[in-house]
Amino acid sequence: MTAQIHIPGYSMVNKIAEGGMATVWKACQEKLDRVVAIKVLLKQADSDEQEYERFIYEARAAATLIHPNIVQVIDAGEHDDFLYYVMEYVPGPTAGELVDANGALPEAQVLQIGLEVSEALDYAWRDHRVVHCDIKPDNLLLHRNGRTKIADLGLAQVLGSDGVAIDDDMTLGTPNYFPPEQALVEDTLDCRADMYALGATLYHLGTGTLPFEGMDPDEAASQQVHGQIIGPREVNNRLSYGFCSLVERLMAKDPQHRYDGWEDVMSDVMRVREGQVILAPLSSNIRSTVEHTRIPESETRKSVRQRSSARPRQIRTGKSDSERSAHKKIHVNADALSRSHMSHLRPPPPNIWPTVILLGGIAAALYGYTFFF
Repeated sequence: MTAQIHIPGYSMVNKIAEGGMATVWKACQEKLDRVVAIKVLLKQADSDEQEYERFIYEARAAATLIHPNIVQVIDAGEHDDFLYYVMEYVPGPTAGELVDANGALPEAQVLQIGLEVSEALDYAWRDHRVVHCDIKPDNLLLHRNGRTKIADLGLAQVLGSDGVAIDDDMTLGTPNYFPPEQALVEDTLDCRADMYALGATLYHLGTGTLPFEGMDPDEAASQQVHGQIIGPREVNNRLSYGFCSLVERLMAKDPQHRYDGWEDVMSDVMRVREGQVILAPLSSNIRSTVEHTRIPESETRKSVRQRSSARPRQIRTGKSDSERSAHKKIHVNADALSRSHMSHLRPPPPNIWPTVILLGGIAAALYGYTFFF
């Protein structure tokens, strides 16, 4: 495959990823002299037509999502015996490559990744009703400037009036990360499916351990519905209680027990980053794929103290700048008016002219006396 790939206007540099039917290449866009990435899908006689449709859908879905934390599609086309689309090149490893090479990542880095992914998924859901359906470390590109970029929208679905359509005979996604409702091939998915996958991703990055590691795909999918994994602190005791409670809630078995929206997720991620626990941790009687971590009372009290000592937000009065300026002028003018009104109550200055005339006469007399003699 390496020798046959040629796309007009692009010079292939090297292959950077390869899957079952598609490969990703680093290339140079000749007219603009810039580095890009090109995903190529070979047309094969025995290939499923659905693969082609999904590939085209992936390109179109990615092209509609313009966000700093989503890999941007630049171009797409068909040439010889393959389909392709061109996207921005992200210099840096995937989060999956990083955790494979180094083990568990620092909690602060994991939370930053989680925050940026949440921002991107919030935009995708709020503005386009898109559910990614395959959030995992291998689909998170870590730019060398520190920014996280979501890639691979091949399984993304758009929620319409009747929900997201899922093939009855096909389970989409990666079993180690997807939620119970995706494993059960339910009729509809919403943004809470991506929340669960994000929780599984944070667990993997924070512990260095893949959820349901070592299981075949069918068994892992079954465990997402019925099983549990041990709490994050049992694997990595450097993780905070706030991190544990966040992941536990994201991975609640029932979507109703996750978060109502991405804004709530981002709020709790920032709270954990500040050393607090989340506002509403799951109680022990609510089922989550992550074993319940009991939060010590001291941690709860610390969070309450931190929230109460936090700098209060500035209260907005609802007045415009011109109104505030006018209000200030009224106070100034009132002060000036008050000073003018009170001036008549002050005692008048003494009449010093008689004294001045008398002293002047004495001085003149002394001068004349001195001149005469």
